[in-house]
Amino acid sequence: MPSRESEGLKTLYRGWAAALAANPEMPLDELRLMFEHWGDVTAEPGGVDYIETNAGGLPALWAVPKGCAEDRVLLCMHGGGYVTGSMYTHRKVYGHLAKAIGRRALILHYRRAPEHVHPAPVDDAVAAYKRLLDQGIEPGRIALTGDSGAARLPSPPCSVRASATCRCRRPRCRSRHG
Repeated sequence: MPSRESEGLKTLYRGWAAALAANPEMPLDELRLMFEHWGDVTAEPGGVDYIETNAGGLPALWAVPKGCAEDRVLLCMHGGGYVTGSMYTHRKVYGHLAKAIGRRALILHYRRAPEHVHPAPVDDAVAAYKRLLDQGIEPGRIALTGDSGAARLPSPPCSVRASATCRCRRPRCRSRHG
């Protein structure tokens, strides 16, 4: 028997499918507005505060669980195939994750296509990562996660090609992280 949560997702996705079938030429702004309800099916994590901020020149959202470690950060990229989704659609899921691991989460609202093509999302992830380093967060205390298309973003430390001597042992990595 499906859970109440999976039934909620099924209803949401069926609604999206029906809306797209009724309007196959749906304008991008309407599509994005429809997808802003993605997070409606996720429960609030409780005990997590959200703070809007700027991360490397981009809009972002801190998810800060009560009593979490301040010196560890989860850098999060929202899903949506690089076209839809936002820091708000994935706020609750990353709030749950931050609470479960006891660290703050920085949910980045990277630039989306078609207005901003590749490598814009990668550049944005790198900018947010550098911003965390500038704030004194140690590279080894920054974890990375992404949903859907954003899970395919290269990890920012390995996108920062600053030196040929990298100690992370990832193939072809050329960054200076630790």
